[in-house]
Amino acid sequence: MKQMKKKTTYVIITVIAAVVTVAAICVFALSGEKSSVPQVPDTETTPPDVVVTGIEIDDPEPTETDGNGFDSAPITDEPTNEPDKGEELTIPDEPAPTVPVPSITLEPASDPVEPVTEKTPSDDKNPEETGGIVIGGEPEPYDCGTPGHHCDGPETHAYILNLENEGCPYCGKHDCPSFYAVDEWGNTCYTPGKCPNYDVHKDPVYYCQECGKKCGNGSNGTCVQFVTACSCPICGEHVDSWTCHTCKN
Repeated sequence: MKQMKKKTTYVIITVIAAVVTVAAICVFALSGEKSSVPQVPDTETTPPDVVVTGIEIDDPEPTETDGNGFDSAPITDEPTNEPDKGEELTIPDEPAPTVPVPSITLEPASDPVEPVTEKTPSDDKNPEETGGIVIGGEPEPYDCGTPGHHCDGPETHAYILNLENEGCPYCGKHDCPSFYAVDEWGNTCYTPGKCPNYDVHKDPVYYCQECGKKCGNGSNGTCVQFVTACSCPICGEHVDSWTCHTCKN
């Protein structure tokens, strides 16, 4: 019996020790978890006032303003460079500079210019010297110096000389009377009809020397030649340049 009581007591003590040990472990664990949670400071609290001692701030003197919020410049008694209004500025009088005047010598006037007088052409001058225009008189007739010529100027004289060199196309002479014919005013006028061998059918003015037809506009059996190729204005047929054409209708 005694041994049973001892065993029972021993078991009870062991259980109590175990319970106490478990309780101590739980308390220790709970205290560790609580200490590991960070503490957040309270931001709603008012910070303490900071008192600064030992620093003195000078209060600036008030300045005057001009009414618009700008400080006016302080008034000082410093001297300025402006002259005193009570003193008058005097400028010393200086003589005006003198400009030397060049001396002018007058020379005696030259002879007066004679007035220009318009000259009237005389009537006894050769028209070739005066350009062929004579005022107040008639020019002398042109004289080529060749007997039998009736030339009224150098151009006409050259034309007659050319006819004499070529010869008359009808009689073949170099002094054909047709070269020296004159018109109603007495001027030289080449007239083929004055030739003794003149044939009107051989005259290119009246008859075509290629087809023998009378010269005209192509109608009524006449012949016409165009300088450039074109259509006949009467019949509309195309005609080459310098070819004989006679309208068919």
